[in-house]
Amino acid sequence: MSDNSTQQGVAGHGAFFQDTNLSANEAEAATAWVRSHVDRRTMDLGERMDDVRDHMWQLEKEGEIIVHRLTDQHKPVEVDTLYGWKKRIPTNQFWHHKSCGQCGNIPGYPTSILWFMNKFGMDYLDETDQTSCTAWNYHGSGIGNVESLAAVFLRNFHQAYVSGKQHGFENGHFYPLVHCGTSFGNYK
Repeated sequence: MSDNSTQQGVAGHGAFFQDTNLSANEAEAATAWVRSHVDRRTMDLGERMDDVRDHMWQLEKEGEIIVHRLTDQHKPVEVDTLYGWKKRIPTNQFWHHKSCGQCGNIPGYPTSILWFMNKFGMDYLDETDQTSCTAWNYHGSGIGNVESLAAVFLRNFHQAYVSGKQHGFENGHFYPLVHCGTSFGNYK
């Protein structure tokens, strides 16, 4: 690439992307503004929105469902969501919720994720006969109906919940690690 920055910006974004030449203080102020207006999703939420988990707890209390909970064995860490809410994220005992990427359509992805987990001593189950792909987005160019999404979600999360039994563990030993961005977004 030539030194002539008026031709094309970094990674082909175009000449209209120019260095701002902000001072360190100006850059900090700009970053703070972005964090407060974009990262935190500053919209008028008023009271916290209706949370599906409250409904799940009630259904669990009534004996209608089993909620797959994080335990200390999953070594959860607590993080703030973009909305500023607290969320616990598991860091161990994963059940690989496969996607087209995990199943080999993204070169190097399956090998690198398993290498990473082995390198850091993470306990996981990589079932070879499971996939989450339903052509929701990438292949289907759109989202399925709510019923089909719910069915796939329940199938996969149930399999994660019971999968440890065949390996001598209790139900809930493995927790789903969702690889697919489309699945993750749809499940949310």
